[in-house]
Amino acid sequence: MDLSDKQELRWLSAVLADVGNAAPEADFLIVGAMARDLLLHYGQGVPITRATTDIDLGVTVANWDEFHQLREACLKSDHFNSSRPGNHRLAHRRGVPLDLIPFGGVEREDGTIEWPEDNAVMGVLGYREARATATQVLLTDKMPVATVCLPMLAILKLMAWSERHTYTPQKDASDLFLVLGNYLNDDNTARLYEVGTHLLEREDFDYEVAGAWLAGYDAVQCVTNHSELPRRVLDAVENVLLTEADANGNLRLVGEVGARAPTALKLLGGFRDGIIGEST
Repeated sequence: MDLSDKQELRWLSAVLADVGNAAPEADFLIVGAMARDLLLHYGQGVPITRATTDIDLGVTVANWDEFHQLREACLKSDHFNSSRPGNHRLAHRRGVPLDLIPFGGVEREDGTIEWPEDNAVMGVLGYREARATATQVLLTDKMPVATVCLPMLAILKLMAWSERHTYTPQKDASDLFLVLGNYLNDDNTARLYEVGTHLLEREDFDYEVAGAWLAGYDAVQCVTNHSELPRRVLDAVENVLLTEADANGNLRLVGEVGARAPTALKLLGGFRDGIIGEST
C-alpha cells in the first residue's frame, strides 16, 4: 500500500525513523488504531471519527533481555523518554505516545506475556501470525513499514476486546466493526465471486455482511498458513464468537456500539461464519 503522498503522515515517518535508527535490527509491526487509520482511512478513504496519534508497535523478541535492550536503545537515542522505569510506554520528543509490545520468545503457552516489572498479564495471541501476514505500507520519505493486515487486525481487535472490555469499553468494538463493515473493497469484491458464491445466491444477500464473512475466511487463511499452532488462535477466536455472535447470547460486544447493535450483530455473525466454516 503506497501512502507516500500523504504528507499528513510525515510525523509518523519521523517517529518510526527514530525507532529504526535506535534499534536497526528490531522487527516491528504496526498494530492497534494506527494500523486501522493507515489501512482504512488513508488507504481506502473510510471516515474515522476517533483518529489516533498513539503508535502501538509489536516487536518480535527472543527473550525479555532482548526487549529491555531494545527499549534502552530507544531511550539512549534521546528521541524518547519514559516516566516509569521498565514500562513499555515511551514518549517521543514530538509528544507522540509509543507502546512497545513484545511477542515471540516471551509468550507463554496461552499466548500471553507477563511483564517482569509488575507481573501484569497481557494477551498477544495472533501477533506472530499478524507479523507473518503483514501488509507493507510505504509512508512519506519512502519509508516501508510492516502493518497488520485487515483480517488479522479484526482478530487482534476481537481478542483485545475479550481481554479488556470491562475497563476500556467501546474502543476495540468500534474498531472491529469498522474493519468488518468496510472489508469488501474493490479488490475483495472480485474475490467474493471466487470464494463466496454461496453468499451471492442468498435471497437475503447483504453486501457488508458478505464482507465480514470474507474477513473471517481470510483470517483463517492467514492463521492456518502461517502458524505452528493454528488451533491455539482459532479456538480462542471461536470461543468468543460462539457467545458474542449469538442473538440469544451475552451480546456484550455488539452492545458497546449502541444503536448500531443490530447491524453489528449481523456483521459479527458473518465474521463467525467465515471463520468457523473455513476452520472446520
